Amino acid sequence: MFPDPLRAFRSVVKTGSMRKAGDALGLAPSSVSRQVAILERQMGTQLFRRSVNGLSLTYAGKMVAEYSDDVVIGFDSLRADLDDLRGNQRLIKLAMVESVVSAGPAQAIYEFNQQYENVHFEFEILPAPAVVETVRQQECDIGITFSADVDDLIRTVARFAEPVLVVVPKDHPLAERRAMPVAELVDYNVALPASDFGVRKRFNRALAQAEIQLQPNLQSNSFEALRDFVRSGAGIAVLPRGAALREQEVGRAHCVQLQDANFDDSSLDMIVYKQQRIPRLVNLFIKTLRSAIEEHR
Repeated sequence: MFPDPLRAFRSVVKTGSMRKAGDALGLAPSSVSRQVAILERQMGTQLFRRSVNGLSLTYAGKMVAEYSDDVVIGFDSLRADLDDLRGNQRLIKLAMVESVVSAGPAQAIYEFNQQYENVHFEFEILPAPAVVETVRQQECDIGITFSADVDDLIRTVARFAEPVLVVVPKDHPLAERRAMPVAELVDYNVALPASDFGVRKRFNRALAQAEIQLQPNLQSNSFEALRDFVRSGAGIAVLPRGAALREQEVGRAHCVQLQDANFDDSSLDMIVYKQQRIPRLVNLFIKTLRSAIEEHR
């Protein structure tokens, strides 16, 4: 039965069609259909109902779908461990929010490669919700996101406090402050992260609860653009700690903590797919990455 028929079946369940499953697996739709048919013969029952509206799982299909996640993921993890023992090349994929890019990952990769030269890395910069979705879809091994919501499909393996700060020019009236409430932001020109960023979603929730209307002078999916808004003297910017402190550390700006209950527990969360048996080398890299991020805090 395993692995091809079960893997093909699982891909159809995830994508909703033979064609999309074929695209995901690099197979023709007819090949996917044959693999599903083989699995149905092996199971002795129909797994999909086929209609003009597409495919839907039978009751038996739902049982096999639950089983297939554990088995396929476990098999792939075991095979990865065996490949590692043979010294095969290994690619570890990461997805992370922009604020953590320069605060540990590069150091962790360098340190890890001193011991494991056959491991290569790829990481993608995404808004916080997209990082979570990438992990949920098992398109990366490790995600680092801003304040991950509770999710049945992800597991948090490390958490770091990540306050939300207001970055202001050094000569700004707010530069003497250590903290400020959200309500005071309406008096200034403000730059905010794009609306699909995790920090922006929390910020918008704080505004709504305080019944405050605030139209940003600039919103961007680039933290560098927001920092440059401050450097140019155009105004102030709301940023997570990792994206804000560099400006203060190099003496180009001052950081003021944003006071609101919505930010009291804000964090950077390192997450993995919950049902995944984490391969040995990925687990070792998680420990290295966690230590490197802690050193930068």
